[in-house]
Amino acid sequence: EFSGNYHYLQKWISISYFMGMVYFNMYVLVPKLLFKERYLTYLSALVFSIICSLLILKLTANHYFEPYRIVPKRIFSSFFYEMLASVNILTMLVFSSTSIKLFQQWARDTARINELEKNSLQLELKELKNQINPHFLFNMLNNVNVLVKKDPEKASMTILKLSDFLRYQLYDNNQDSVLLTSEIQFLKDFVELEKIRRDDFHFEISIENKSNNEDIVSQLVLPPNLFITFIENAIKHSADLDNPSEVKILFEIHNNNLIFISSNTKPEEPMEIIQKGGLGLVNLKRRLELLYGTDFILKIDDSERKYTAILTLPI
Repeated sequence: EFSGNYHYLQKWISISYFMGMVYFNMYVLVPKLLFKERYLTYLSALVFSIICSLLILKLTANHYFEPYRIVPKRIFSSFFYEMLASVNILTMLVFSSTSIKLFQQWARDTARINELEKNSLQLELKELKNQINPHFLFNMLNNVNVLVKKDPEKASMTILKLSDFLRYQLYDNNQDSVLLTSEIQFLKDFVELEKIRRDDFHFEISIENKSNNEDIVSQLVLPPNLFITFIENAIKHSADLDNPSEVKILFEIHNNNLIFISSNTKPEEPMEIIQKGGLGLVNLKRRLELLYGTDFILKIDDSERKYTAILTLPI
């Protein structure tokens, strides 16, 4: 049997229901529906939740404690006006919580955009100064000089590839997004130029489209230079003075994801120079976080004789 002031207990129960609806909206409906741009579903779910919460409140708490009422019940002219009063209060609370979540999301997005713009400017300056490695260019020019006398046709092909490589680095690379096919061609040119320098170096770059859209490979765009760091590491870590080395690159489109897999052989006795890590992979991870938030997956498998990097991006 209930004893005490029913009026205050009823208020606390009503406040608990209202706050429960507010938190349900803030942490379930808004992130799962509104932020996913499912506006009609969000509005329908919100209205349904408000009606259900009011009915539950009316049919449980009020009904259960009604026989023990001490303070006279406020009389509405009809059940409709009673529900309307509750709906007004709950609606204001719910939409206030929605506004708070939208403001929080806006603040986070603004911070990410500002950091991404700053990072992009720094990356652009770094690419112009360091991405075109002078040592790499000197080696290519020396190789071309030798090939001009020994194999003029191969020397001409090398110059064309080097020209395409530099053109992409200086012009296409400054855009916000590039075609996947252009990025793959750039990587092919880079690896083929490296193959000219190394006799026992083999590579393979392939694309597998497992989606229902046959044209997605030619239409897909993404930020530039997301994969060159992996290719550079694969080439560097596969260097072997005694045995042939191999690099395999696979682009796979599957379930609205682009999966990039880079694997390379490793020498039995790694040279000391490749044991020292760089900031390339660290910077790339940070750039991926700015571009994709938590929607990307990066896995590294570093075994004794093989190094594999798997990057999954949403498309």
